[in-house]
Amino acid sequence: MRFIIIRVFCTITLSLEINGESITRHTNVKCEVLDKSFAEFPVCKLNVLGRGIIAESVYMKFLKLPIKKISVNFTVYKKLSGYHPFLFNVTVDFCHYMKHPNPMNIFHYFYTAVKPYSNFNHSCPYNVSESYHDILVKDFVLTDTMFAKIPLPTGNYMFSIKLATDDVWRVVLNTYFDVNVENKY
Repeated sequence: MRFIIIRVFCTITLSLEINGESITRHTNVKCEVLDKSFAEFPVCKLNVLGRGIIAESVYMKFLKLPIKKISVNFTVYKKLSGYHPFLFNVTVDFCHYMKHPNPMNIFHYFYTAVKPYSNFNHSCPYNVSESYHDILVKDFVLTDTMFAKIPLPTGNYMFSIKLATDDVWRVVLNTYFDVNVENKY
């Protein structure tokens, strides 16, 4: 408990370094399938929607259904001399979370940010007969308000999202973004 309080204090202190208005934007996205018989990524890209507005689009097609148990590992990395773990490394039973969302869980903040851009809004199981069970995130744009409750200091970051079914890691999605980039659009 004491370690968590120290981490939160350090994060808030580091966030006070940011002078002026924070600006966030995607810089890259990489999708990796660890089990090629489980899923594939027909779409994994960034789109430029407008001047300085970069959106992420990901489409993951499940090849092995039904899925009854899903675990999601969410880790935040900060780039120093390479990417190093920073602040969060949380594993969530996604099926349980969808039935009983907990706003006190840090995963809840990230899920609610992506939810309007995605179709994963129902609980398990993911069935064979229905094609809408594929995961789709379309035109997800980072905004500064998404980081209002979790302030991040200036720098380059990576969100790593790992997906496991039946306790076997199947998919890794790495999203790279910058915080407080200079406004040179």
